[in-house]
Amino acid sequence: MRPPPLLLLLALSPAVQAGAWVLVGEGDCPGPQMIGSAGKRPDNELCTPAFFGKTALCHTRNCNPGCEYIDVPTTQCRGGAELADVYTCVPEKPAAGS
Repeated sequence: MRPPPLLLLLALSPAVQAGAWVLVGEGDCPGPQMIGSAGKRPDNELCTPAFFGKTALCHTRNCNPGCEYIDVPTTQCRGGAELADVYTCVPEKPAAGS
């Protein structure tokens, strides 16, 4: 079984530009799931240049909170049946003087 392309990118990229997950609201975003993680917030290590602008859905209202990483630009999310915290991956701004 081949690893998902996102995992392969993480494994092969020694100096990946950092990104950050930004909460944009509540809702759903049906689309292809790339990967998942446990917890109430998205994993910062998964916000890479390959995922900039794409979506994480974090289900925090159940016994086993977790996030799904959806291969859909957050601006194109059009709802669905689930209720989750919706995040988008954005590039981090370089620190002043960098």
